[in-house]
Amino acid sequence: MGSGDTSLIDKLKLQRDRFIAFAFAGADLLLELNDEDVVTYSAGAGEALYGISDSELLGRPLAEFIFSRDKDKFTDAIQRLRNSGRLDHTPLSMIGPSGAVSRMRMAGIKLPQFPTGYHLVLSRISPIASGENDQSGQTADPRVRFVDMVRQRLNEANRLGEDYTLTMFDLSASKFGGTEPALLQSFFTTLHHTLESCSVRQSSAGALNDRAFGLVHDKAMSSGDVHEKVNEVFRQFSGKVKGASLKMHSASLDMDDSAMSEDDLGKALTFIINGFVRDSAKFAIKSLAEGAKVAVEDTLVRVRNFRKMIRSDKLAFFFQPMVNVSTGTVLAYEAFGRIAHDKGFFAPSQIIPFATDVGVIGEFDLMAVRKAVAAMKAGADISSLASIAVNVSGTSLGNPAFYHALIKILEENKPVLARLVLEITDVARIYNLDEARRLLARIKRLGVRLSLDDFGSGGAAFDILKILPADYVKIDRDYIFDAREKRGRSVLRAMVSLTHELGMTAIGECIEDSHMLNILKDVGVEYAQGFFFAPPALDAAKKIKYYKDHLKVAEPSAAE
Repeated sequence: MGSGDTSLIDKLKLQRDRFIAFAFAGADLLLELNDEDVVTYSAGAGEALYGISDSELLGRPLAEFIFSRDKDKFTDAIQRLRNSGRLDHTPLSMIGPSGAVSRMRMAGIKLPQFPTGYHLVLSRISPIASGENDQSGQTADPRVRFVDMVRQRLNEANRLGEDYTLTMFDLSASKFGGTEPALLQSFFTTLHHTLESCSVRQSSAGALNDRAFGLVHDKAMSSGDVHEKVNEVFRQFSGKVKGASLKMHSASLDMDDSAMSEDDLGKALTFIINGFVRDSAKFAIKSLAEGAKVAVEDTLVRVRNFRKMIRSDKLAFFFQPMVNVSTGTVLAYEAFGRIAHDKGFFAPSQIIPFATDVGVIGEFDLMAVRKAVAAMKAGADISSLASIAVNVSGTSLGNPAFYHALIKILEENKPVLARLVLEITDVARIYNLDEARRLLARIKRLGVRLSLDDFGSGGAAFDILKILPADYVKIDRDYIFDAREKRGRSVLRAMVSLTHELGMTAIGECIEDSHMLNILKDVGVEYAQGFFFAPPALDAAKKIKYYKDHLKVAEPSAAE
């Protein structure tokens, strides 16, 4: 092999190492910086998402592109990276040459292949759409974070004898048309900073979802003043974007909470915020006290109906196979909960979010596990050779009462545990990963297998994979769909390689055709699930079926 070939191989390895660092972080932009913090390599969607091209970045200190208010935070982050060799996701704002401000998360690592300098990866976030990261790098539901913040401000108001107001805005009826991502990002970032400047201590504003947000303000900034500030941002934006239609609903609430316990306060705030997000146009609550009263009445009725529903015979399972892409054998059948109603079945897509919001999702999860193990023991609807995967919410795992009840169910049904897979959904809702690791390890010792659902979604995906003791990893459907393109396939391949390095088996979901199946084979995914093999069905697990015929129709050239 000549020196030219060796040089080419070294360059390819260098590109591979860079790309793997990029892909594992699930980032939008990869940067390589030297020891003077000057950008020496840039790849990704920097120009489209941040308004900054590769040529503008190269040869310049990255600090020049950091929003002035975040420069000290950026300096501290780089110092942590130098000291530890790794930087967890840190929220910052960048400003491009055009003045567009973009919110992003920055993570970094020093790779042994590069003795000098370090790598950073940037992931774009909407400041209105996402909550900030906590110290562990995890991102909570923005509404959960917002409720926590409001509770803190109300405690503060009571101590100081101040009167605070909660004001919320909803832009879900707006139309942004073909607005450029960088300009739209600039709009939301400017709006975010405007709300913060109007809020208590200039740090009491946050997201409710991707198009709704709120803030806590005092008498120094009236609701009318806040609206005028927001309208100023609207006027600036409307003048720049042709065809954009901005429509806003808002509500302001008196925040007198003197008669409420901490628990009632949290429930009232959650109910109020969820109600506003669900239908801001019809939202009519004027005070926290009124919201608490309505919340109690509404929640009691709905919880009563929810419990009545799941404790009856109305909960049924539809099963869908997870198929080995090489042999056609079935790993397990995922059990999808369905509610029997009027001679038919419907997916509990409405009651599950409600149950999560009010903290009773654990009851649904426990009922599902009980029903699954009972069906396996009975053997009438499920083959004695079939394994069953049951969904359990990450929210439930954070509840000690749920965990102890789950352990009791498992210990009472040891003969079937080798055929049981617990599929953890909403993994991003697990706020204490170390505690979850301890709990799940005990469950595994009982013989239960564990699967992580939707890996790759959310900013904490890598930490989740690294910490939790899973047997299987279901890769988020977006990565599967993106793999139809060459670059997306490279990202998927890197993710699958990581799962294998950690001793886990990869599962691809939402497989619709032979082309997608061959993509999974090409990148090394072992199992596939989707309508290409079978839709969820009541009797799917009653008799073991092999899917070799489905594999035969797959076109070998489809993955090339």
